[in-house]
Amino acid sequence: MRGPLNNFLTSGHLFVESDNLQRFRFSLLNSLLLIAAFFTLVNFFASIFDLVPFAPLYEKTLLFYTFSCLLSLYLLRKKKSYYLFTVNNIVISSLILFYTALFTILHDEFRLIWFFLVVFASFVLMGKRYGIILTLLLLISIILINQYVDLGFSELAQFTFINSFLIFSAFSYFFLEKIEKDALEFKLVSNKLEAKINDEINQRKEQEQMLLRQSRKANMGDMLDSIAHQWRQPLMHINSILMNMDNALHTSNTDKSKKQNNDYMDTKIDEVAMLTAHMSQTIEDFRGLFKVEKQQTHLTLESAINDVLTLMKNSFNNIEIYYKVHDETLISAYRSELIQVIIILLSNAVEVLNKRDTANKLIIIESMTQKDLVYFSVEDNAGGIIPENLETIFTPYFTTKEQSGGTGLGLYLAKIIVEQKMLGEIVATNTAGGAKFTIALSNFLK
Repeated sequence: MRGPLNNFLTSGHLFVESDNLQRFRFSLLNSLLLIAAFFTLVNFFASIFDLVPFAPLYEKTLLFYTFSCLLSLYLLRKKKSYYLFTVNNIVISSLILFYTALFTILHDEFRLIWFFLVVFASFVLMGKRYGIILTLLLLISIILINQYVDLGFSELAQFTFINSFLIFSAFSYFFLEKIEKDALEFKLVSNKLEAKINDEINQRKEQEQMLLRQSRKANMGDMLDSIAHQWRQPLMHINSILMNMDNALHTSNTDKSKKQNNDYMDTKIDEVAMLTAHMSQTIEDFRGLFKVEKQQTHLTLESAINDVLTLMKNSFNNIEIYYKVHDETLISAYRSELIQVIIILLSNAVEVLNKRDTANKLIIIESMTQKDLVYFSVEDNAGGIIPENLETIFTPYFTTKEQSGGTGLGLYLAKIIVEQKMLGEIVATNTAGGAKFTIALSNFLK
């Protein structure tokens, strides 16, 4: 979160990690401008109230310098691109102030110290080339001025200044070189880490897609078993009809018998047609259930639940299904992925009820809308989830069904689909009688 101080130091601009050096320069420049403006204004008022004896020209220069600092602060906040102009502006303004002090405050033997500050700032804020050029210009100008104007410095003071100025400039040069080198190394490391993270993310996405495909295939296997159960009775019925039809063909050949047989044959043919149509529709339902969609579609949550209940009805032996629909809800989703989540939750509930051999097995399915969210829940009465497992139940490969071949991927995949594909949330809680999985979705159509 960006605080007031951080906002001031960066002039309100955003910097990515690769722009750390530029961010540092903005922070340094803003700090220098604020400090310079404050203390320059203090000196101005100190002179106005005769607390410090400054010449009138220097007083005006102090006021000009304060205005220049405030203008630079304002321009930095307007655009990042004003940075170069702002640095040049403050360097020139500082030199005007320092040269004015050089000529007007002859009693101050330390007035040359300010030139050290402007050199250091120029190195850090504008780079080595800019700093070297400014250092040479300042050194030459001060030496020439001192030759023709008596600035009140002794020869020892002049010699000390020249040596110190060169040493300080060299220090500033290598200090900046170190900063730039560290910034470059950081940028290279940051780029490598970013590339590695992107590779890991892509690999994880590919792995998740593979797991989703494998889970869909596993669900298809379960549904094929369900279809086999649904087809067994119609096939036996068809076989019985065919045997009766064959028997009718070999009975009495009287005209009356033939007419009765024809009527019987027509009735049974219609019956076989209805049975085969039902079986064909089962295949179509199955194909639609697992069809991979490229775009989201508008569908009611309740229609998806009903389709799953129809195809899984043979899995609900001795299990009572209590389905509560508060209001029908139109949502936008990938139908096959929504179906997959419903199958995972119902399959888990069926498995745990059968495993624990719960008496009066019950699964409660509920859907409703509240404010801006759609809620869908699956609850069982199998005794619930061990409390310490509630926080890890959605992690990959976590399972309590090792002996029965559980992979620990079902709920993990459900979480991926709900949170990443449907932009929702899934949570697991314990109720008085068992476990409850609740999904909250926001992408519904009002």
